[in-house]
Amino acid sequence: MSLKTVRVPGTMEAPFLEAERHVSRYFRDRKDDPEHGTIEIFGERYILVRAASLSVDFHELVERIYGAERRDEADEFARSILFDLAHAIGKSDARGFHAKMGLVDPIAKLSAGPIHFAHAGWAFVDILPESRPSPDAEFFLIYDHPYSFESDAWVRAGTKRELPACTMSAGYSSGWCEESFGVTLVASEVLCRAKGDPVCRFLMAHPDRIASQVERYLAHSTAPRAPASAYAIPDFFSRKRMEEELRRAQGELEERVRARTEELLRANALLKHEMEQRRRAERQLMQTQKLEAIGRLAGGVAHDFNNLMAVVLGSGGLLARRLPEGDPLMPLVESVLQAGERAAKLTQQLLAFGRAQPLVNERIDVNDVVQGVARILERILGESVRLTLSLQPGAGAVRADRGQLEQVVMNLVVNARDAMPAGGTVTLTTTREEVSDARSLELDGIAAGDYARIEVIDDGEGMDEATLEQLFEPFFTTKDAGKGTGLGLATVYGIVKQLGGAISVTSAVGSGSRFTIHLPRLDARSIVPGAEHLVDARMAHGETVLLVEDQAALRRVVREVLEEFGYVVIEAGDATAAMHAATGHDSPIHLLLTDVLLPNASGPELAEHVLTLRPEARVLFMSGYADDALLTRVRGASGSFLAKPFSPDALARKIREVLDAGSPSKMSAPK
Repeated sequence: MSLKTVRVPGTMEAPFLEAERHVSRYFRDRKDDPEHGTIEIFGERYILVRAASLSVDFHELVERIYGAERRDEADEFARSILFDLAHAIGKSDARGFHAKMGLVDPIAKLSAGPIHFAHAGWAFVDILPESRPSPDAEFFLIYDHPYSFESDAWVRAGTKRELPACTMSAGYSSGWCEESFGVTLVASEVLCRAKGDPVCRFLMAHPDRIASQVERYLAHSTAPRAPASAYAIPDFFSRKRMEEELRRAQGELEERVRARTEELLRANALLKHEMEQRRRAERQLMQTQKLEAIGRLAGGVAHDFNNLMAVVLGSGGLLARRLPEGDPLMPLVESVLQAGERAAKLTQQLLAFGRAQPLVNERIDVNDVVQGVARILERILGESVRLTLSLQPGAGAVRADRGQLEQVVMNLVVNARDAMPAGGTVTLTTTREEVSDARSLELDGIAAGDYARIEVIDDGEGMDEATLEQLFEPFFTTKDAGKGTGLGLATVYGIVKQLGGAISVTSAVGSGSRFTIHLPRLDARSIVPGAEHLVDARMAHGETVLLVEDQAALRRVVREVLEEFGYVVIEAGDATAAMHAATGHDSPIHLLLTDVLLPNASGPELAEHVLTLRPEARVLFMSGYADDALLTRVRGASGSFLAKPFSPDALARKIREVLDAGSPSKMSAPK
């Protein structure tokens, strides 16, 4: 039997033949239902898109937006978007096929990709013998697409390109291989039919090696080649630069708006018209920033940033524990810890707005939370502001992250204080409310049902309609420059929505403000206030912890923390090393402490394998960022959860809690 959908070196034929048999069967199971607008292949929904729409038409659209004088910039933007989109799709498709086909070996995982590529109409793939695919930074793949859909679209359009056209093919294939080998990869097209070359040829390698691989190929290859300027290396950071350009443009525009406003104040007759222009410009800028900056920042940066903050807080906490009392370095260490905590809280605010925050939800009494926050607030509100409580005994319990619910109440009360510069009264109330018509109460996004209601009422300056319209927008603030981030109410909104609740506000200039929060109420039962928040912080009893963390700096800090508290530590940088350790260790392993995101397997997948070998072990997951797919995997795993960054004491308390809890149980994951 010979391969029909791909050409590969002889050493790779066996897994590719097996993959061709499976994938071909997959694509034979197709159901077209045009009456409902669906196409299903093996139970998965697909869509048909004209090839030119994802190549020629898209480039022409971007060029029209940028203008002919910015053609090169438009082309770079289009290629960047198409590459990153296809790269993400390739990774996702690879994960799905790997799971369906039960593939483990990297070459076997690779094999399904080109065959799927051919069946889906992207291109035929010819992998050349010079290729050296390996699960490390030395990975190298050279392959041809004799008939790529992208180059074909340009050839049919009669337009010859100066740069290669097969951007999505390069992105998809590198995404698939990256998922298959667990190594970050990019692909560069060095020959392209759309440029007049006889074939579309690609080189794939690690981002640090791709440029040198391309130059080496161009220097030694006897194949037809274009000038060295006629190829492009994908740039993962192009959109980051675009984001920075957007922010700079925003700052310049805001400065122009402020200057224009001052001019309008002097020209009273034009004030109303120009102020409306300013509000419209600000709304457009904020909307763009919310969609582009916060979404990308909260999703892409939070994990790495929280890992860095975990190193800062962990190292600082260890140093603080080891310095003798009265040491002159202690104030510097405390400053580092305070700055690290503030940075971590800012990231948590961004994550809360984007609803991507890893929360540890528990059953808590709303009155218990409000009373605890009130004791803290009394010390920071000042003598001119009086805080009063009106708490209904039957307000009930909700399922929430205690720290985040406390943050909601504190943010609202501090905002109320700021609205009363001359002093006044802030009232905190709780009650139970049956909501029968959420729409009539202007409670968007919730259904009728039983709710716990929390209200923060002040007799301050109040707000006008224009302010109320933008109140929960990120970075919107009525405070003077430098006195607020504009994230407080956006954070409140994100947390409340993440908990399945709603927030509304009523206010008028000179009449104060009333913020009302509705959270789904749990069935009534006996609750000891604060009982779920108590943690046993005893030292270790000689237990052994298998620590799995791919960030070396963070792994080193966590290891030192564990050893400081008396634990025996076995450390591993990835799932493979962890499995070797679990297999080869002679003594019991009492706890698996693992990051959720690992290079070659997820934390839940690793936990499942470790528990088959070490059923006596408990499991504690840690992560600084959680998207929906990740949370779904974590919820289905046995173990507990700790959000990054954390202090040494917080880590020690959580470990003791897990080890002292008895048998492993389903963790209370964020909902």
